[in-house]
Amino acid sequence: MSSTRQPEPRRSTSITARLVAFYLVSTLLILLCTNWFQFKALSKDLNYEDNEFVVERINSLRDIVARHPDALRDQIPIDRPGQPVRHLIRIQDAEGRTLLESPQMSELAVGLFPPAVTAQENIGRSTKYRTSNHRRYLLNAAWAQKGGDPHFRLLQVALEITNEDALISKYLLRTVAAVAIGLLLAAGLGVLIARRGLRPLQEMAAKVARITEADLHQRVGTTTSWPKELDQLTAALDAMLARLEESFARLSEFSANLAHELRTPINNLRGEAEVALSRARSEEEYRRIIESSIEEYERLARMVGDILFLARPDRAHEKRLIDARQALETLAEYYSNVAEEQQTSISVEGSGDICVDPNLFQRAVGNLISNALHYTPKSGRISLKIDHEEGGAVAISVADNGMGVEEAELPRVFDRFYRSPQARLVYNQGSGLGLAIVRSIMTLHGGSVSVASAPGIGTTVTLRFAPPPPGAVDALPQ
Repeated sequence: MSSTRQPEPRRSTSITARLVAFYLVSTLLILLCTNWFQFKALSKDLNYEDNEFVVERINSLRDIVARHPDALRDQIPIDRPGQPVRHLIRIQDAEGRTLLESPQMSELAVGLFPPAVTAQENIGRSTKYRTSNHRRYLLNAAWAQKGGDPHFRLLQVALEITNEDALISKYLLRTVAAVAIGLLLAAGLGVLIARRGLRPLQEMAAKVARITEADLHQRVGTTTSWPKELDQLTAALDAMLARLEESFARLSEFSANLAHELRTPINNLRGEAEVALSRARSEEEYRRIIESSIEEYERLARMVGDILFLARPDRAHEKRLIDARQALETLAEYYSNVAEEQQTSISVEGSGDICVDPNLFQRAVGNLISNALHYTPKSGRISLKIDHEEGGAVAISVADNGMGVEEAELPRVFDRFYRSPQARLVYNQGSGLGLAIVRSIMTLHGGSVSVASAPGIGTTVTLRFAPPPPGAVDALPQ
């Protein structure tokens, strides 16, 4: 026992969700860039100010050593109530003996400081150090000279930056919180903006959903002022509605014409059968009735065959290269008996090769010759002509000097079951499918068909075939 599992429908993300996601990503990038820039700028400014303070303090101690070395003791900062000491000082001689230092300087060993530079060198950037009790200091050192001795005193200065680091950490946390809050606000605003922005699409969808087969004349773009971004969509929808309206009208007309064309032979068959059964008749009368019925049956069979042919536009076919003139002469000979009866001449001009399905080609040109014979008066002319066009295409035209077609009716002559009122008066046995079959055959061959006509002058139908492919030449009989 086997079971077939239906494939699950593919889940798609809504436009609102996509827009909100894009909006959030954009907002996140903007917030990260701006806040990171501010954070780095603040950190850089604080580090610059602290380093400048240390350098200035070292330079001031150098001046004191050079001028009044006895005043160094007054430069050691002392803690006072409410005024904690932020910087520490250590002064050593050239042998490494400590002469003066701040009380808290014992936590900072001499080796923690960067190498000291002389007065002829620029003081480099200070280094950071964190003690065991989580205090952070900015350290720097330099030599002070006196009397030509560049290594007279070693000056070491430490600036406590614990509060600055705490400020930076607090600012970083606030930045993260601001980014998170900004993303939440952006998500809410994004949903609101996306829904309001997509509201015209929802209104358009609701309007299109209300259009039924009875309202195909309505148009989406003409009754409502849509946003400019929807112009292309409304134009496409209106074009689709126009095509649907035209197709629906053609389908309705096709159904009416089909019913009319089928009703005539069926009524004839029914009438003949009723007449035959109304009273006893001779064998000859029954024979005539049956022969008339067979003609109607043949008419119905041809109509059904034509409909089935048109219902299979992608039917199998086999193209090969044929001599177009020879094929046209064969068709002219086939219709010569009918042409002689109505004193109509059929002539063939030109020559050329075309790559077609021979049977379908005969049917297409045969339909054109048959139409020309039906609508050309006695002593008329039918001309079959082969012309070569630019690019190697071959054009085959079937021209007559018959009744012609009104210009307003030319766009519809290839519609199924369409027959002009004048055509019905001249020949009432047709079904209106001949030219539709011709167009279907030309479409199958990748060609085209066109018609030119003038009332009282005649009609010319032209079949245009693509150039034969290079390999098709070998198919010609030698």
